[in-house]
Amino acid sequence: MKKHTNWIEYDEGFSVGTSGESDGAIIRDEEYQASARLTLEEESSLAEFAVTCNIYGWMFHTRLFNEENEAHAAFDEMKDELEEILEAMSSEDDADEEAEENFAEELAIFVEKYP
Repeated sequence: MKKHTNWIEYDEGFSVGTSGESDGAIIRDEEYQASARLTLEEESSLAEFAVTCNIYGWMFHTRLFNEENEAHAAFDEMKDELEEILEAMSSEDDADEEAEENFAEELAIFVEKYP
């Protein structure tokens, strides 16, 4: 399992217990280098558990779960993949059109992989 050294608690952990994007109570909330955020909510308006992924300025994606252990596992799995995508994007030379297209393609693959 990968160690997530670049992820930190969003808002120093103060968001935990507040209402999230899916109107549930936030139980996990992490941010990657001020460029992406993963949030896990319980008792959302959409399902028992919701994992939302926000890559700032690029995408917002929500996954729904009925079981807490599945939601936590998905959170960790998505975090690994997002970190790889974001690290690859940041290693690109200046954000030219081709790099942006590649990043958009990677995000589309991510959303397809994690519906």
